[in-house]
Amino acid sequence: MKYATSSVTADRRPLAAAAALAWALTAALPAAAQFSEPPTVREVPRAETRAFDAEEQLLLGDWRVAGVAGHAAVLGSRARLKLEGLRISGYTGCNALGGNYRVERGYLTTGGVITTRRACAPALMRQEKALLALLDQRLAIRQSHRGQLLLTGRDGKTLVLVRSAG
Repeated sequence: MKYATSSVTADRRPLAAAAALAWALTAALPAAAQFSEPPTVREVPRAETRAFDAEEQLLLGDWRVAGVAGHAAVLGSRARLKLEGLRISGYTGCNALGGNYRVERGYLTTGGVITTRRACAPALMRQEKALLALLDQRLAIRQSHRGQLLLTGRDGKTLVLVRSAG
């Protein structure tokens, strides 16, 4: 009867090499990295928050989308935008959106808005497409006499926003 003892020895060599490598890596780590205790978190002073000018103050807050590119918002769509600390977020009536924005010389510009990718009814998809197309442009900021916020693109199409209650 023959026994295959040489294959057992060959199988242990890679394990021994791996163990030696692990030991060598551990020995090379600084002493602080070898302890399981997390490092102490230092209190980092926050940068001062810059003051918003009057234009930017006008934009801040929660807004309900009342109209997009000459059409009233789809009934029951609950489309909304929130502008807060140079971040824009909201809901198109179909998908959530988010990104950055800035205000310069009476114009709002987003830094590229991202959305979730859910499919909805055709009317909601048309509203979303028009809303995102507007947010992809440089928008002139104006407040109407009724307190609506009007954001108008190069092509004359306007996003009509109404301040949300509470």
